[in-house]
Amino acid sequence: MKHNLLSLLLATTILSGGAVIGQANAQNPVMPTEPQIGAHFDREQMHKEISQKIAQDLSLTKEQQEQAKAIHEKGKKDIEPLLNEMKDLRQKMDEKRRANMEEFEQILTPEQKAKFEEMKKNAPKPHGRHFKDHGPRHPNFEQK
Repeated sequence: MKHNLLSLLLATTILSGGAVIGQANAQNPVMPTEPQIGAHFDREQMHKEISQKIAQDLSLTKEQQEQAKAIHEKGKKDIEPLLNEMKDLRQKMDEKRRANMEEFEQILTPEQKAKFEEMKKNAPKPHGRHFKDHGPRHPNFEQK
């Protein structure tokens, strides 16, 4: 089951990354751009740029571009329920982590609690664009 889900997610990610094919400008190739630090990451724009590059590199016909776009749209609709399930599971996991941390903190002495609060304050913060989309990966170290 896990293997099938991972395979489906991987295949859909590949399709999502390259299947939305727009009209390529043969004179001026479009290269995907890396988002700048602090800049807003525009997933749809990135997909469009990648799709245009693929269409140009493969010399796709208009018909193929339209077919690829339809495949991408179908794939998006197919994985949406799975993404929602993942979001729900992530929230449940975060709740379990919080409850576990609260239980752990109850066994600490006041001195240990103070030291632990300092440790949480100084813990490295998650970074990278993946964390911006999904919220904190380690909710136990969030500031209250």
